[in-house]
Amino acid sequence: MRIEATIQQIRALLQLAGLDAQAQELPPETCRSRREASRRRVTGALLERYQTLLDAGHHPVMVAIEQGTCSGCHLRLPTMVESQARLSPAVHLCPHCRRMLYAPELLAKKDSRKAGTQKSGGKHPAAHASSGEPS
Repeated sequence: MRIEATIQQIRALLQLAGLDAQAQELPPETCRSRREASRRRVTGALLERYQTLLDAGHHPVMVAIEQGTCSGCHLRLPTMVESQARLSPAVHLCPHCRRMLYAPELLAKKDSRKAGTQKSGGKHPAAHASSGEPS
């Protein structure tokens, strides 16, 4: 199963999962306010699925795809699930443990694009070469 999501929503779910994992270590009010801020950045279907898994005791709820396996149950994923997850920003469900899967390289690609834009002063690297500006 696939639930459409943006990179920002996936990051918000990861932040929410991190807060839930640290709930015992944080002051209750701090945890509650951070959790609500993360929840506001996630759409209804994603949030509903996340809460269902959390209530069922599937910890962690959000897990990465690592070397073709679910990092929650460590079972090999079907090739179709793995390839779809790596091609588009979406949350997929592990067919074995039903945890929410994401492809960490999609988040890394987005981060590297941001870093490349910031290093070049907001311009695409090819823009410097064609404008005659020194690099």
